[in-house]
Amino acid sequence: MKRQLIAAIDVGSHAIRMKIGEIKSDGTFKELENFRKLISMGHDTFTTGQVCFETVDLVCEMLAVFKQIMNDYGVKVYKALATSAIREASNRDYIVDQIKLKTGLELRVLSNSEEQYLTHKAVKYGLKKYNTIINEGAVIVVVGAGSIQVTTYKDGHLTSSQNVKMGALRVKEVLAEIELSSLKYQDILNEYIDANMSGLDFFSKDVIYKHFIAVSGETSMLQQIIAIEDNVKENIERISKGRFKKLFITLSDMTMDEIQKAYNVKYGRASIIIPSMMLFSKFLEQAKTKEIIIPSTSLVNGIIYDMYEQLYNLDVQNEVSGDIITNAKVIAVKFGIDVGHAYAVDAYCTSIFDRTKEIHGLADKERLLLRLAAILHDCGRFINFENHHMHGFYLIKSLEIFGLSENDMEIISHVAKYHSFLLPSSQDEEFMKLPEHNRVVIAKLVAILRISDALDRGHKQKIEIISVKLKNKELIIKGQTKEYVNLEEWSFRKKSQFFQTVFGITPVLKIVREI
Repeated sequence: MKRQLIAAIDVGSHAIRMKIGEIKSDGTFKELENFRKLISMGHDTFTTGQVCFETVDLVCEMLAVFKQIMNDYGVKVYKALATSAIREASNRDYIVDQIKLKTGLELRVLSNSEEQYLTHKAVKYGLKKYNTIINEGAVIVVVGAGSIQVTTYKDGHLTSSQNVKMGALRVKEVLAEIELSSLKYQDILNEYIDANMSGLDFFSKDVIYKHFIAVSGETSMLQQIIAIEDNVKENIERISKGRFKKLFITLSDMTMDEIQKAYNVKYGRASIIIPSMMLFSKFLEQAKTKEIIIPSTSLVNGIIYDMYEQLYNLDVQNEVSGDIITNAKVIAVKFGIDVGHAYAVDAYCTSIFDRTKEIHGLADKERLLLRLAAILHDCGRFINFENHHMHGFYLIKSLEIFGLSENDMEIISHVAKYHSFLLPSSQDEEFMKLPEHNRVVIAKLVAILRISDALDRGHKQKIEIISVKLKNKELIIKGQTKEYVNLEEWSFRKKSQFFQTVFGITPVLKIVREI
């Protein structure tokens, strides 16, 4: 592959960043320019619910400058992504439109789970001995401007990932009046954080993680402060818990002006270092690790690495899918789902999907969404058995699954909704609001999920699939069992009708009884 110039833009809650560089023919990335401009859109969103147009104008002006720099370099390939300040703004669509009109840049708003996925990718590529650390067990705490993501790893695999809307800037803005009027601001801030974190599973489990990885827009400032105190030029990657606590106490006793002057940081960044460190402190108390790992990386790096993987067609899907499936299974357990049934339906769906590619024409991404719908399709029973398909629909729509977009969750929730008796139709307003392409994908996945669910209608995993073959206009599914499967055969006949409607193929179940 020839040398490729690329640019990554992160329109964040507290700042706008751009990184320009080149991917060389050997696949290495060389940074050419790195820009950062403090524009606190989060101040608007977290206090009023929308970004004011004066701020939008500032953002457009800065992005226009970025666009000109890209043109000067001759950059043709770029990604411009926005996070929580625009994601949560009631006028987000207008902001994106104004940016397009005034700068020509196509801005895409990330879901929180996509944002975290890219941030973790930045950590993966930017942290020394990443694989060893993850295998030994680690918790990664990402303190953003608007939210915190807590992700745990054990034996190299993601075990859980949770989000709470309580980032450093959000905390600061919510308690801005108290900061000005109360002498006990630190105590109130501490109490507010405790109240909002109480629901996180991380604090309800007595688990000791060997490694604690702290990621934040303010960790680079923390590294800068330590470098000044130690009179060194290079940023350190690890500090002891004791050093962190001591530094936190020191900074807490200083005014923002004093921090700004002593450590050569801008006032806007200095103002959120205390909330950021306090948030990290809460997790440190629980994690019981001896040191903190601070990777020198950020979301914009994750965007760069994601572009690199796409440009080189690197096959990282299996690794990513594994983490996503694990995340979904953790959620399934929380909802009290019959995991034996869920995993059986997942296995049936996978087998049928893989053997019917010539008639459905779907890709690996849709295969993943089908598996997630299979694992979560009964989660509505957590609310009520009656109409559990609808309860499940709304529950899944409200979920965040690591690495998935809002559009992905929309598809999964609809597929799960139709696993029972309800079918996609023009009478379903929610379904008809979706783009035509999504409706077609959903119908195909529903057809597969319904016959897969029927194969375990009794929730006893009686049938083992031996083969799935297409012959003429029939999909012949051959299974074996030692038990009576009258209920499954009856359910299969009923649920196979939609498969025939979608594909023009008749599913036929042939059971071999083992003696």
